[in-house]
Amino acid sequence: MVYCIARGLLLFCFTVSLAVLSGKLDAADIEITGISDKRVLHNVRAHVESIARPTLSYQFDQYQLQLVQQSQNALEVFGYYHAQITSSAATKTGDTQDWLVAVMLGQVTRIRQLSVQIEGEGKAQPEIQGLLDSLPIKTGQPIEHGAYESTKKQLHSLALSLGYFDFEFIENRIQVIGSLKVADITLTINSGPRYRFGDLKFDKDTKARSLVTQLLPFKVGDFYQASVVTLFSQQLKQTPYFSHVLVRPLFAQSANNAVPIGLVLTHKPTDNFDIGAGLSSDEGPRFTGKWERPWVNTKGHALGAEVFLSAPEQYASLDYRIPLEDALKNYLGLQLGAQYQDNNDTVSDKVSISATRHWTSHRSDWQRSAFVRLEQETFTQGLQAQQTTLLLTPGASISRLRSKGGLDVYWGDRQTISAEFARETLFSDIDYVRLTVQSKWLRSFDKHRFLWRLELGGIDSSDFTQVPASLRYFTGGDQSIRGFSYESISPFELDANGDRELTGGRYLAVASMEYSYPVANKWRAAVFLDAGNAADKLSDEISVGTGLGANWLSPIGPVRFYLARGHNQFESAWRIHFSLGPGL
Repeated sequence: MVYCIARGLLLFCFTVSLAVLSGKLDAADIEITGISDKRVLHNVRAHVESIARPTLSYQFDQYQLQLVQQSQNALEVFGYYHAQITSSAATKTGDTQDWLVAVMLGQVTRIRQLSVQIEGEGKAQPEIQGLLDSLPIKTGQPIEHGAYESTKKQLHSLALSLGYFDFEFIENRIQVIGSLKVADITLTINSGPRYRFGDLKFDKDTKARSLVTQLLPFKVGDFYQASVVTLFSQQLKQTPYFSHVLVRPLFAQSANNAVPIGLVLTHKPTDNFDIGAGLSSDEGPRFTGKWERPWVNTKGHALGAEVFLSAPEQYASLDYRIPLEDALKNYLGLQLGAQYQDNNDTVSDKVSISATRHWTSHRSDWQRSAFVRLEQETFTQGLQAQQTTLLLTPGASISRLRSKGGLDVYWGDRQTISAEFARETLFSDIDYVRLTVQSKWLRSFDKHRFLWRLELGGIDSSDFTQVPASLRYFTGGDQSIRGFSYESISPFELDANGDRELTGGRYLAVASMEYSYPVANKWRAAVFLDAGNAADKLSDEISVGTGLGANWLSPIGPVRFYLARGHNQFESAWRIHFSLGPGL
């Protein structure tokens, strides 16, 4: 044992002695002086730190030469071709040898002449000419190799996106005149011909051919544009038919300056099921079940059903969708539905059948629809006797939804305007007209986030007592005026005990503003003000809700908690609200 320890100590001492005698040193630090520009300094440091550090003293001279050379290479990237650079060993501390790189930048080399010439069809391309007017390199600027390479990359990428697949640089040269400290840049480009869209090539798929052709945003023979290919792919993904979509130009199969477009489509299963659950203080627990058969036939007809269950409301519907001009933006929907509601002073049982034409212009993101609905509703509202109303209702709506941010939406808006009417002369029990406007705006300014909401509505009827409960206006709750229970604000009648029995209103006017600010990771604090009413007269006193809230970005979406105080002439109370789902 003693022998082993002694042998180990002897070996350690021998190793240390050998390192000292041979000049072996630890890794060094490098100090760089004379450079104030952080970009230039960072580049020089990256270059010199890539050099292997000397471990033996006889390697010092070679290392110093490498420090100078790499520094020079790094500086020339930014136009400093005449810098004076020295390197030296700094004061040694212990076993560590530090190094000093001293730089005198001198005069930067600037661009004297910039010549960019384009030959071929791309010479007259407006997009290419527009890029030439905004290039990152200009006469009189310091020559920067990064900007030069970026210019070449931008020109090449734009040309390819516009269909100039034979694009090439005939000449790309930087000539530095050292004595004048200037540089001349020459870029000569041959764009080649602009390719056009060729035929669609399906990957063993004939079922979707006619349906896909309806969505085609280009015609064979149109000039190629990568943005149009991207749009085509997005539209196919938004349809209910495919679980995977791949759209790509087939360059290898190009002929006569036309590039075919290849399609690989994976169809959704014959039947698709979706089950969801949620919770809010308005409705309590809720359950949703959906079934969809996206391919009823080769024309793209689709069949679906939905069931919704919550304490105050339950409904079931069956939908049949028929593509018209295209399956995404222009289709006919047929629906059969049944709904039951038992909430506050409303008990309603409704069945309906409807046909709705949906269409969206390619030049607008507004979605339009026109419908005709036949419905019969048996309802009891407040103290009113049970009655049944039959309505044949034509109507129309226009809506738009825009958003940015995914689960955590930071910008967006939702607009909806709908109008409907019925006439006794058109198989209805009453005359009525109903108009509703809803608007939400979400905007962020740095970390500050604002949400505005406005709801307006009105009903004109020959006999308001026969207007079904589902068409009358109520407000209050998570999504309207916080501080009040769900749909608890409306005109009312007093029963024999002096209790209020809601009747539903002719008019609706609600406005809201909320401000939120991040206070922790995935948490935002909020303050809000809600005000409005559902009333028979626009002059009726409004109800107000104010309070504080917290928004948590959970893995499944935003969860919102609010402590709100609601106040009107009849009550003033505190309530807790919570809901799950996107802010818009």
